[in-house]
Amino acid sequence: MAAIASPVSAEPGPAKPGRPRDTTADDRILRAVVDELSDHGVAGFRINNVAARAKVAKRTLYSRWTERDELIIAGLNTLALDLVPPRTGSLVGDLNALYDDIADALDSPRWLIAARCSFELPDHPELYARFQRDCIDKPLAVVEDVLRDAQLRGELRAGIDRSVAAETFTGSIAGYSSHIARLRGVSAHGVRAQFLDMFLHGLRAHDPRE
Repeated sequence: MAAIASPVSAEPGPAKPGRPRDTTADDRILRAVVDELSDHGVAGFRINNVAARAKVAKRTLYSRWTERDELIIAGLNTLALDLVPPRTGSLVGDLNALYDDIADALDSPRWLIAARCSFELPDHPELYARFQRDCIDKPLAVVEDVLRDAQLRGELRAGIDRSVAAETFTGSIAGYSSHIARLRGVSAHGVRAQFLDMFLHGLRAHDPRE
């Protein structure tokens, strides 16, 4: 009678050489990018400084982001407005929710870093194009989406330009959140009710003949 073969051992093989990937490095690097932009802006941004701040080797940076511009955009993306359509079922509900989300984000000191960089970026056309796509166009698209839904529900007049309305909505909140507005004692949260009323109902007085 043939002997029964013993089962193959399931013991793991020898460990692969090299250090395991540092799972915390990405967060440290992106924080370092934001700190570097805060201190030196786009023009003075240095890869060496980021590596030192994040306490990583430069090869670690380049293994994740192969170009300087990619690293800057990745950092700026952490400052961008991360909006989602509220889907409350009404234009008033959606705009109230969006207003609070935008005002809260712009009230953060971190937004001042993005605002500062936005003044420099036109000198770097390729970088500016990516910044506009990721940090400006995407939030505006969410506001336009809300306005489109309202139009489909019949809450918005058919001829209104949703792009202009979205720019007006977000631009006004940004203006109320600016450093100059703060010096004047104005804040986005302080004018919330008045602005939303005016945005939703316009400036024209009601004509009793209509």
